[in-house]
Amino acid sequence: MNPLRCSLVNRYPTSSLGRPQVGNCKGVRRRSRNTAFGRLRTNEESDSSGYLLLEVLLALAVLSIMVVMIFQIIQTTLKVTADINFLQTQQRKVDGISELLRRNFDSMPRTSTFQTRSVNGSLELIFRYAPFTFSWVAGGPHFGTVVIASRPQADGRLALSVLQDSGNAIDSYIDGGKKGEWFPLVIDVEQLSWRFFQEQTGKWSTAWTDTGTKPNLVELTFKLAGRNHIERCVFRWPIVQTGT
Repeated sequence: MNPLRCSLVNRYPTSSLGRPQVGNCKGVRRRSRNTAFGRLRTNEESDSSGYLLLEVLLALAVLSIMVVMIFQIIQTTLKVTADINFLQTQQRKVDGISELLRRNFDSMPRTSTFQTRSVNGSLELIFRYAPFTFSWVAGGPHFGTVVIASRPQADGRLALSVLQDSGNAIDSYIDGGKKGEWFPLVIDVEQLSWRFFQEQTGKWSTAWTDTGTKPNLVELTFKLAGRNHIERCVFRWPIVQTGT
């Protein structure tokens, strides 16, 4: 005897004639087929959900790669921009100090005298009876002694600085040996040197001790921190004479 039929007979009541109701058996068979079909659809939906999860993971991986690439592009752009801004700032320093020194030499009168001296390994350019071209204080004397030299920084680099010496010999840095107030013109200089050209001899010299004459050309070479090349500035002394 069919087990399914036995279960149906035992489960469902019989008719008035003692026979099992066949209609109920057919309904059970139909529900069994529907249950099997539902299980099949559930398995298919599970497979579809698995594919969707794989697609999400692939999308996340692609998105991560794109984010990393965009971040690298932005980082490179910011670095290049910072380097360009730094080089532009350094170039403005070079142009500024060149123009400032050019004005200093152009404004020198015939009565001014010039000489150099070495102090603690630094060459000092001394201009006497010179206008205070680098004056940053309103009022006061407009002529006096101007000293240009490199001064050491705390980090070991140099600062091209200027000192406008006092007219009082007691308080003078040049004549009295007092500590002067230096004003930096350009900082973070790694190398700095001066040369002076005399047209009569046709030679360059690294010092100028004769106050009775002036060099025809003054050369400044220096290297700023962060730049790979050495800057060279040449200034022409507009009034060159023998004696004062």
